Amino acid sequence: MSEEQWPAADAGAGSGEEPPQPRRQRSALMIFTQSVRILEALATFFATLVFWSLARSGWIDVAVGLVWPVGLTLIVAFILVSGVQQRRWGIWLGWALQAPMLVLTIWVPEAGVVGVAFLLTWAVGVWLGRKIDRERAERAEAVAATEDA
Repeated sequence: MSEEQWPAADAGAGSGEEPPQPRRQRSALMIFTQSVRILEALATFFATLVFWSLARSGWIDVAVGLVWPVGLTLIVAFILVSGVQQRRWGIWLGWALQAPMLVLTIWVPEAGVVGVAFLLTWAVGVWLGRKIDRERAERAEAVAATEDA
């Protein structure tokens, strides 16, 4: 690349422009809960494949034609709910979406292990996310107080 293509290292310096503001840090709660929702959507896709195969082979008594519509509905729900985690009701909706994963235990008991694992992951993510956000806010208040003094 030629030198004209590279921005000057001191661009804006001395020109009266203020330096760019650092990006605001994302909420740990939002990062954790969105991550769990997306991972659960992925797990639901694979669970749908398993349920479809088991239903086709007759190992479980589930209508084959219902497996994909129900599975895809859950996948879309997990993805959509991951986008509303910044709202209080988004967290509650996330809790409610744990139920379908646990209900799968009726047909395939092993699916309950995955459901319980995601329930625990969700609970830890919500708890730790809130704790980290609270500690970040306390630290920001302490820094602001020392800067004002």
